[in-house]
Amino acid sequence: MELNLKKETFSYYEAVSETPFSFETTQETIVPDYCQDVARVVDTTGTVLVHNKEMTPDGRVEVGGAIKATVLFIPEGSTDLCALHLSVPFHNYCEGRNIAACARYTVSARLKSIDSRLLNPRKLLTRAEITLESVGYRQQEAGLCTAVEADEACGLQVLEECADTTVITDVLEREFPYTEELGLSAGRSGIQEILDTATYIYPADSKIVGNKLVLKGIIRSDVLYRDQEGALATLAQEFLFSQIAETTASEETGMAKAVFDLTGYEYLIGTESEPDDTHSITMSLHIRSTVEVMETKRLRFLADLYSISKNVVPVTQPLPLVEEVRSFTKKQNMRETLETAVAVRQVCHVSVSCGGCTCQVGEGTATAEIPVTIKALYLDENDAVLLAEKTILVKGEMESGENSTPRITLHCPGEVIGTPSPEGMEIRFTLEFWMDTGKRVQKLCIADASVEEAEPSAQRQPSVILRKFDRSGRLWEIAKQYRTTCADILSANQVESEQAIPADKLLLIPRRKI
Repeated sequence: MELNLKKETFSYYEAVSETPFSFETTQETIVPDYCQDVARVVDTTGTVLVHNKEMTPDGRVEVGGAIKATVLFIPEGSTDLCALHLSVPFHNYCEGRNIAACARYTVSARLKSIDSRLLNPRKLLTRAEITLESVGYRQQEAGLCTAVEADEACGLQVLEECADTTVITDVLEREFPYTEELGLSAGRSGIQEILDTATYIYPADSKIVGNKLVLKGIIRSDVLYRDQEGALATLAQEFLFSQIAETTASEETGMAKAVFDLTGYEYLIGTESEPDDTHSITMSLHIRSTVEVMETKRLRFLADLYSISKNVVPVTQPLPLVEEVRSFTKKQNMRETLETAVAVRQVCHVSVSCGGCTCQVGEGTATAEIPVTIKALYLDENDAVLLAEKTILVKGEMESGENSTPRITLHCPGEVIGTPSPEGMEIRFTLEFWMDTGKRVQKLCIADASVEEAEPSAQRQPSVILRKFDRSGRLWEIAKQYRTTCADILSANQVESEQAIPADKLLLIPRRKI
């Protein structure tokens, strides 16, 4: 006879990550007529902008966009640093076998490397390597048995348990513009030409207020320019921004994790009200935010059942849970030396970029390894503009619980300082590790059950049973083994609760007759 079980459905999203996919794209560029012949390429920088993504019928994610690149070069017959701005389009596919069945998905792109070389003074070949990372969100439903309806004559005993789990309940993606003005102090020379820019966006904080999700982030802008006196100079500023979105997550149990990507940007000298102001730069960004909304849910389910008079055949299933979800950061001060073949007279501009993370989880710790590239433009004693570059492998160790699944990213907030040294340049900066972690566990729960008539035992049953109580076990297991109830055992031993039973006590197990 099948038992009539009451079931409830629990819905959530499961994040499915694909292995990051890297590919190379190249483009030949004719130097425009307004530019002089190129004598030497100093450096090439760029930002990957994903403009569109689409799931194809065969289960692949089609991604299109462009690299907004800047080639810094020295023209023939001159020592001045000049800039050529390029757009390198790309189009490729992520093999999303796991993502094909997902209700939602996201794609982020990272510029792994970029460089340009001269084919001739009027033609450049730019080569870039892009890494695409895709994450799908598969909708899951778990059926939980929460109660059972049975004949009281059956003497059915039910063990109910509760467990907390943190799951993704929604995924939000939206684009928004952001405009801000960067200003020079009055004592500095005005801006003649913007040569290169870099924009970094970091998540800062998120919270749920009522039915609103408030997201905060930090934008760090880094501008390399030529001032009115012809010298190279930099301007770096940080801005705090916030965005508000609707959510159904609870204020008490909800949380969110946001990632921000650029889909477009522009830096112009001047402001809207004063376009000729050489002490100001207007920054216009187009930002895409991807937000995982998570909630901590309390689940109630049947963990076990048995009958004191009949045979119960339960069918169990594993219930995956995510516990102890938390986010935290760890700062690490860095000091590196960039060696140069010539003496450094002046450090013009320094940048730090962080690559993808590989993580190893040990006993109580998670160790992240992330490549970090340091670039520095400098002047030698003859005022020639040169580039020094170095890639280091940064390791960070953070506390991580058993069976945890950490996600670690690395940012470089704040100022990057470069000063000449006897070996070349000393670079000082701060790295910040961001870690999200949660402990994955499984509990068994009842999925189905049936009842059969118990066959009479051929063996003689003892009239008195004594059983030692071990704190490592549960009273439920003893009662189930001898087909009695926890209440009867407590009553027979004159104990009010299981917690009140002394350790190593011999319990009198009553025989139950139905």
